[in-house]
Formats: sequence, structure tokens, C-alpha cells
Amino acid sequence: MVKNKNFLIKLQFFFIFLIPLTPHLSISPNFQLDDIPVILSLIFFVFNFYFKNFDSLYIKECIPFIIFITYISVQNIIINDAFIYSENLRFIFYLTIFVSVLNIKKIEFLDQYFLSLLLFTSIFSILFYFLEYNFGSDSYKYWKIGFNENRWIFTNGRMNGLQSGGPNVFGGLIACLTVYCASKFKNIYKYFVIFLGVLGCFFTYSRASILIIALSLILYLILNKDVVGIITLSVSITICLNFGLIERFSSESETEGIQDRIEMQEASISNISSRSLNDNLFGYGHNNFGIVRSELKSIEEFSDDIRPTGPHNSFLFIILNYGFIGLLLFLNLFLKSLRIFFKQFDVNLLSSNYLFMGSFIALSLTGDFIQNHSISVLFFITLFQSIKLGNK
Repeated sequence: MVKNKNFLIKLQFFFIFLIPLTPHLSISPNFQLDDIPVILSLIFFVFNFYFKNFDSLYIKECIPFIIFITYISVQNIIINDAFIYSENLRFIFYLTIFVSVLNIKKIEFLDQYFLSLLLFTSIFSILFYFLEYNFGSDSYKYWKIGFNENRWIFTNGRMNGLQSGGPNVFGGLIACLTVYCASKFKNIYKYFVIFLGVLGCFFTYSRASILIIALSLILYLILNKDVVGIITLSVSITICLNFGLIERFSSESETEGIQDRIEMQEASISNISSRSLNDNLFGYGHNNFGIVRSELKSIEEFSDDIRPTGPHNSFLFIILNYGFIGLLLFLNLFLKSLRIFFKQFDVNLLSSNYLFMGSFIALSLTGDFIQNHSISVLFFITLFQSIKLGNK
């Protein structure tokens, strides 16, 4: 009976960890291929309660999530005249994961899922970079899955994964997974993870991800006085030097991406500082605005040939969508985890969950990472683990 119980719980999380590996392809106008693992995990969530593998709904612990979900749902009714939409469904899904994590007696099996995901994504990045092979575009028709050609002098292209969002998101995914696994495993796996993760991340040529993985690993390895780890990281970076590491950061022709982000964030800050009190408190609502360089305006005002995005900063994105009230309610989701972090600062500073979350939040300052369902689900799993472990 216990064996079946563990199997159902592990199967539920297996489907959750499939989300970053499922291409964002349209099956119908309102249904994507990467919705399938979400639905399957929800089905097994119900099974786990039906067979009493989970004992409690932990209503008290879920109150911050319930308040935030209620707020964005009511806001969407008022502004967009719809109750059910992608964002409240997404956070309801996260809420089921939170309840699931709190109910699991032993969560160590999740570490193997993190490791397996890292190994797959890193090997995928390295292998298909050298093969220069791609699997076609996802439903956004912007980035190819796999190798993406470019006109850079120092490389023929950069790697994208199976998740939605492009190479920067893929690089961020590998970076956060590498930091998590390198700080979790204490045997030879650690050094293999560092070597493979750094190379896998590098071939995405995501500058923010390369910086985050390097700085996070340097911090962790120095504070742990891990000489072998420092040597492994140094060897990995040395290999990257031969594939255009310096050129990616120094080439003047490659600063356009950075300039784009600066213009988007400046436009967002300018808009926030000049809009009405009502808009600042409650926001514009979901999917009602877009940004292209220094232009921030209603989605309908952009031509069909232009692909508007968010501000490439998750927190500015939340303010624009849900206002400062929404931002405060969103930050409230992390309040308990922050209390736990500072209560045991020395221990938590180098813990896997907090290193993952710190890396993810840092990347969210240069990209809409929290809004990307393909990878943010892992961020929330680490958040929930930190709360569970802190409750012990």
C-alpha cells in the first residue's frame, strides 16, 4: 500500500517536471501541448486525495495564495469581463503543488527529478549545438527548438530548449538547476553537474544566465572552500573561452539585446510614474498592454507584424498588470520563506532551495521569468520546499 502511495505521489510530480520539457505547440485555439502534463498532474493530485495519500488541505498556510488568486480573479472580472483566465488558473495549479509538497512526508525524491531535468537540458544544449540541429519552431513562431542560426562572428548560433521563451529562458533554466544540484549533491555528481551545467548554459549565449551561474557557483564554492569545485568551474569557463565567451560580452554589435531591455524597463518606469492613481493601485489587467523597445501601449495599437512583449522584468510586469496592490499581495507569498531564511541565515544562505530562488529572482530582473509557466513552476516548488523544511 505504501509502495502504491509513493508511486502515485512521484507520478504526480513526474508530470510537473515534464512541463519544461514539453514544447509549446498549439493543439487547438485554447489548448497547448504543454497543458497536457499540467492536466495529468492535477488528475493525480485528485487521486492522491481520493486514496488518502494526502491528509490535509493546509488552508491556513494557503491563505496568501488564496488572497492573491482572489484579487487577480476579481480584477480580471472588472477589467476583462472574464473570471477564468490563464493567470488565475496558473496560480491555482501552484496552489495544488503547495498543498502536495506540504503533505509529502519525504521530499528527497524531488532532488532526483531536479538532477534528471538538469542532465537532459544540458546534454540537449551541448549535443544539438555541435550538431547544429533544430526541431522546428513552437507556436510563437519566433525561436526554434534547438539550434538557432545567427550572424555572430564567434559562433554560428545559440541553443534554445523545449520550453517556451527562447534561449535566455533556456539558459536561465539550466543556470538555476545547476546551482541547485551543485549545492545539493555532495559526491562526484557535484563536479559533473558543474561541468555539464556550465557548458549547457553557455551554449545558450544568455549573458544574464552565464553571469548568474558563474557568480552563484563562485559564491557557493568559495564559502564551502571547495577547491575541486573551483578547479572544475575554472576548467569549464576555460572551455567556454574557446567558443566566444569574451566576445559575447565585449562585442559592440551584441549590445542591442541589452539596449532593448533598458528601453523597455525605462518605458515601463516612465509609464508607472505618469499613470493615474487607480492604474498604479490596480494595474491595467492581464494581456492589455505590450512593449516594443520604448513603446508601451495597448496590445490593439500594435500592428500584426510586431511582436510586443513584457518589460523583461518580472516585478515591473506585475506592477503594470496588477498594480502596487497586486505586487504587495504577490510578495506576501514569499513572506514566510523570507522569515525562515533570516531565522537560520547561515544555514539557508547556501541551501539549494534559496540558491535556486535567489538565482531565479536575479534573472527575473532582466526577463519575464516569473511569468513563464514553463520554468516558474520549478521556482515555486523550491519555494514550497523551503517553507516545508522551515516548518520542521
